[in-house]
Amino acid sequence: MRKLALIILVLVWLFTLIAMGFGCKAQSGKEVTVGNKNFTEQYIVGQLMKQLLEDRGFAVKLVSGLDSPDLRRRMKDGDIDICTEYSGTAWMVHLGHKYKPGMDSNEVYRLVKEEEEDNGLIWLKPMWNNNTYALASWPEFTQKHGLRTLSDLATLYRQKQGKIKTSVGLEFSTRPDGLPALGNYYNFKVSRPYIITKPVAAPKQSLEKGLSDVAMVFGTDPEVAKYRWHVYMDDKNFFPPYDLVPYVRKEVLDRYPEITGILNELVATFPGGGEPATPELVAECQKVWQELNTKVDIKPEKDGKKRMEPDEVAHEYLVKHGLI
Repeated sequence: MRKLALIILVLVWLFTLIAMGFGCKAQSGKEVTVGNKNFTEQYIVGQLMKQLLEDRGFAVKLVSGLDSPDLRRRMKDGDIDICTEYSGTAWMVHLGHKYKPGMDSNEVYRLVKEEEEDNGLIWLKPMWNNNTYALASWPEFTQKHGLRTLSDLATLYRQKQGKIKTSVGLEFSTRPDGLPALGNYYNFKVSRPYIITKPVAAPKQSLEKGLSDVAMVFGTDPEVAKYRWHVYMDDKNFFPPYDLVPYVRKEVLDRYPEITGILNELVATFPGGGEPATPELVAECQKVWQELNTKVDIKPEKDGKKRMEPDEVAHEYLVKHGLI
């Protein structure tokens, strides 16, 4: 009888420990919905926020694979509580402003943050990854000509009378904020026979195969990391900045103010840590995101290794930086 009573006592003790310890996160009652868009970088950042918030005691529902208008609508309607958006997208698309060349990452972020507060949407600290248009070359080309910035490249175009093989997206070759406007802004022109126009993804393939010396890319493209291409620094801020920023509905932050600190911890692991942007910090942060995107999109060259899923990349990053 005493033995049975002892067993019961031990079982009660174990169940109590489980309820108090292992079950504490699930029983916290804190619930949020996180949303993300429908491309690699967004899948990763959605998982970063989801897994970090879950580790801090939140029950998180992830709504994934949305386009920009749908994600914005759901944030405003209250169906989604937290997401990340690009500062340039918010400024020009969601808030309807016209971009003026010369606005840097700090200015666009500040203006968006201020205006969004009136919409009940609180923008937290930014990741300065600026996933916008860029021009890139193989390192051998930039080293040969001593190139680092778009101003340097513009000087070379002038010296060579525009005779540099340049591959760009078809739309970028004609759009108002594309190649013609870039040339006017930096004072250069590409000779028409040397412009190679391709669908959006094809300029990178052209550069990879050596068919062009300069190609259009995006700031966090995984191919940049894979081939170690040099991305020219936009030293005069022609391109609109598209920096990745978590933002949260105000009523959710009023209920769970600790979310600000949790997500700012995540931002702090990236170059700059949410401090004012510089061209150097932007370039460093772009490299981090290039590497993260590469793990999902580019098959490893080593035998036996496979591409990772976004949730695996996110978990690895959070563990590496001591967040979970």
